[in-house]
Amino acid sequence: MQGEDQLKEEVNSFRKEKDRISKIVGQIGGSKSNSNNNLINIFFFGILLALVIFGGVLKKISLEIQIAAIILLVVLKIAWMVNEAHKVSHFQFWILNSLEFRVNEMNRKVKKIEKTLERIEDNSASKEKKEI
Repeated sequence: MQGEDQLKEEVNSFRKEKDRISKIVGQIGGSKSNSNNNLINIFFFGILLALVIFGGVLKKISLEIQIAAIILLVVLKIAWMVNEAHKVSHFQFWILNSLEFRVNEMNRKVKKIEKTLERIEDNSASKEKKEI
C-alpha cells in the first residue's frame, strides 16, 4: 500500500513537471498552438491579402511596389521564424547543458562512493587478516 501511494505521488509529480515544461516550451515558441505565433501569422496573411486586393483587384498599387512589399513581408516572416527557431534551440541547449552538469555531478558522487566502499572493504579485509 505504502509503495503504491509513493508511486502515485511520483507519477503526479512527473505529470506536473511535464505540464510545467510544456508551458515553458510553448512560451518560447516551441509549441504550435502558441497564441503569439497565431497572431503573427494572421498579421502577415492579412497584409499579404490586403496587398493582393489593393494591387491586383483594385489596381491602386503598382505591380512593382506590390511585389517588393510581398517579398519584404516574406523576408520578415522568414527572419521571425529563424528567431523563434533560435529561441527553441537555445532552450534545448540549456536543458541539455543542465542535464550534463547533473550527470557529471552524479558521476563524481558515484566515484566518491566507490572509493569509500573500497576503503571500507580494504579495512574489513585487513581486520580479517589481523584476526587470523
